[in-house]
Amino acid sequence: MGVHETEYLLREGKPRIAFRRSAGRGPAIVWCGGFRSDMAGEKASALHLWAESEGRAFFRFDYAGHGESAGAFTEGVISSWLGDALAVIDQAGGQTVLVGSSMGGWIALLAALR
Repeated sequence: MGVHETEYLLREGKPRIAFRRSAGRGPAIVWCGGFRSDMAGEKASALHLWAESEGRAFFRFDYAGHGESAGAFTEGVISSWLGDALAVIDQAGGQTVLVGSSMGGWIALLAALR
């Protein structure tokens, strides 16, 4: 528990998205970080550890141009970062609980509306 290796989601014609996950019971919790934040931040890390302690499935990721993901930050916009989130949500499979901070709250809302 507590060691979360980075994996990469590859999408044709789009930057690769870095994510970390833990197996557990669902629905999976998906963390959507804030503007210029990354998945190694304190909030994402603390929530991930909590999810593991509760036996919950958990995903956190970096939008394109953030943290360990590929791409240039200056090329990102809300719609492209929403696409990154939706790709990770698809990777989680099944039902999810979306949790976001700052811009991540907005992304989570837009994702839920889809």
